[in-house]
Amino acid sequence: MSGLESYVNNTVSIITADGRNFVGTLKGFDQTVNVILDESHERVYSMTAGIEQVVLGLHIIRGDNIAIIGQLDESVDSKLDFSAIPFGMCDSLEEKFGAWELFDELWEDGALDSAAINRDAPYTERLRLCRDTKDNAKARTLRTKGNELFHPKVKRYIEALKCYNESIAFSVKGSEDRAIAFANRSMICYELQRYEECLHNIRLARESNYPERLAPKLTKREEDAKKALMLRNEQSDSIKCQNKSKQCDSELTLSYNPCETVPQVAECLELSESERFGRYVITNRNLNAGDVVIIEQPFSRLLRDIYRCVRCEFCHRECIFTLIPCESCTVAMYCTNECMEKAYKRYHNYECPIIRDIWRIFTKLPAMSLRTVTTAISAFDDDLQAMSDHLRSLDKTKVNAFTMDWTQANARDIYDTVHVLETNQRYRDRKDRMGRVFYATIIFKLLTERTELSNICTMNADACELLMELLLRHTQTVPVNMHSLHYMEYQPEQRVYEIENHASACFPILSMLNHSCAPNVTRITLRDGRCAVIVTRPISKGGQLYDNYGMHHCLLSRKERQTALLKQYRFICECEACVNDYPLYHELPSIDTSRYGMIDAPALHAELVLHQEKKAAELMPKLRRYLNDIGQQYPRSETCSCQELFLRAFQILHMSSSESAEYWKYCNP
Repeated sequence: MSGLESYVNNTVSIITADGRNFVGTLKGFDQTVNVILDESHERVYSMTAGIEQVVLGLHIIRGDNIAIIGQLDESVDSKLDFSAIPFGMCDSLEEKFGAWELFDELWEDGALDSAAINRDAPYTERLRLCRDTKDNAKARTLRTKGNELFHPKVKRYIEALKCYNESIAFSVKGSEDRAIAFANRSMICYELQRYEECLHNIRLARESNYPERLAPKLTKREEDAKKALMLRNEQSDSIKCQNKSKQCDSELTLSYNPCETVPQVAECLELSESERFGRYVITNRNLNAGDVVIIEQPFSRLLRDIYRCVRCEFCHRECIFTLIPCESCTVAMYCTNECMEKAYKRYHNYECPIIRDIWRIFTKLPAMSLRTVTTAISAFDDDLQAMSDHLRSLDKTKVNAFTMDWTQANARDIYDTVHVLETNQRYRDRKDRMGRVFYATIIFKLLTERTELSNICTMNADACELLMELLLRHTQTVPVNMHSLHYMEYQPEQRVYEIENHASACFPILSMLNHSCAPNVTRITLRDGRCAVIVTRPISKGGQLYDNYGMHHCLLSRKERQTALLKQYRFICECEACVNDYPLYHELPSIDTSRYGMIDAPALHAELVLHQEKKAAELMPKLRRYLNDIGQQYPRSETCSCQELFLRAFQILHMSSSESAEYWKYCNP
C-alpha cells in the first residue's frame, strides 16, 4: 500500500489479494502499534438498512504503514486472479451472487414477508443450489493447473500443492485421477526435501490404484527419497529435526490458581451483573500486565473455506502435504482418518451434503451459525426430541458459565452456556430480522432436504420447530459473540510474519468480557486451538476486564468508534477512552522519561520482526516489567507501543506459526 500516504483520512476503495473490494477511510499508523489491526476480525457489525450485510461490518485491512477501515463493497465485480493469494490460503468458494444479494433483491421488490420466505422464495433456482458430488473431470482440470504451476520455469510449488489437494478432494475414491494427484504431491514433497511426506504420498498413490504404465517413475522417486532420507538421518542438522524442535515450549498455564469448578479461569475472576454493564468480569485482586487469567477451549469452531486445501478441517493443523479428503463432499480435508471420524461424529454428518452450497452463498457468519447448531445437536447424541425437552425446560436466568461446575459438565451443560448468549434481537430493525430469518430458512431447507434430519423433522413437529429456532437464534448470537482464531503467516516478499485469521470459534466464557476502546486485556490463539486472555496493563482489585470489539482509540476517533458500536450493539460506549476522548496514537502524550526511563521501540520492533523465539523469550520479561512500571500512565505513546511489543513477543512464543518460511528457498511464492 505504499504511495497511499497522501490519501490518509480520505474515502478510498481497495481490492485485496483475495479479491474483495473494501470501501472506507484510509488511516495511517505506526507499525509498532498495530494491536487492533491484528486483532480486528469483523466483530463490529452493522444492523442498519442499506449497509452491505453480506459481511455486516467494519474491517481493518493493513499495509506497511496504512490501514483502510471500512466495509466490503459487493456492488462491484472485485474478483481477481487468485494465484496471488498468500501461502496459507486458497480461493474462496463464495460467489458474487449469494443469499444476501437474493434477499436484498427480494426485499427491494417488496416480495418478502414471513409466509413468502417459507413458501415462495426462489432459493434453489436463483442460488443454483445443488448436491455436491465427486467429479473426476474437475479433478483432472485442477491437476493440470497444478502441473502448470509446478513447471521448472514457474516453480510455484505451494500453489501447485493447493491444486493437487483440491484435485484429490474432487476425485472419486480408488480412481486413477486421485492416484496421480497423490503421486504429483509426492513430487513436490521431494523437491521441497520433505522426504517422509513424499514416501507417504507414494503409499497413498499405490493404495488408490496408481496406473502400471507410470509405476517406474514412482518407484524411482521412492528409491531416491529413501536414499535422501537415510542420508539426512545421518546428519545432525536435519531439516526435519529442526522442524520438530520448533514451537515446543512448555504449555501455557494460568498465572494464578485455577477456579476449583471452572479450571479454565483464574480463581481471582468473578462474574458480576448490573443494569449498566449487564454481565461482566471483575478481578478480586490486583492484576499485572502479562498475567494469564483465562485459557478456554471453544465449544465449536469453523475453519475458513480459504484454508480447506491447507489445514485439517477438524484440528486445523497445517498439513498441506498430507491432507486426505472426505469421501462424500468436495470441501472437507483432514490430516488423519481419526480427525475425519471425529468431525463426522461431531458435525460433518449433517454438513457434508450441504457445506459446499453453504460456502458458495454465505459468508463465514451463517456458516458458523450452522456449525454451532450441528455441534449442539451432536451434544444431545443427535436426539432432537431430547434436546427440545431439555431446552424448553431450561431456566436461562440460572445458566452461568462462571458458576457451573465444568469439571462435571457434559456436552449438554456446556451448550447451555452457548444457548443463552446474547442475540440482540430486541434491537434489530425489521430488515435485519427478516434477513436472518431468510438465512436460517435456507439452511433449514438444505438440512431437511439432504440430510438425515429430513426423516426426523418429517416425523416430529417439535424437532422441526426446534431446528428452525436454533438456526435463527445462532444467526443472531454468532455476529456478536464469536471470536476469530489466528496464526502467524510468513510473508516472503517482506520477510516478516503477520497475523492471519484462519478460523472462527465460540467461547462462552470469553463472551462475558465487555468492550472498551482502551482495553486492558487481549486474546491470544494458542497452538492447540484454545484462547488465552492476557492482561495488557495493570488492573486494580475490583476492576473490570475489558476486551476490544475492533474499535480502538489509537486508530479511530470517538465519533467513528461510537457510530460503529451503536450500529452493531445498540449502546453508546462510555468507556474511559470515550468519556475522556483519548486521542489517536500519533497524538498521544509521552510519559515522564526522567522518572520511568524509556525503551527504544523501533529497535525492539526490528528485533521481534525476525521472529526468533529465543529473542522473544529474552525480551518478554523486560517488556513486562516496563509495562507494569508505566501501565498506570495511560494513555501514553510509550504504554501503547510497549503493549504491542509485548503482545508480539507473546505471539511468537505461544501462537502457531506457519512452516512456509522454510519453503521459499526451493520455489517461488
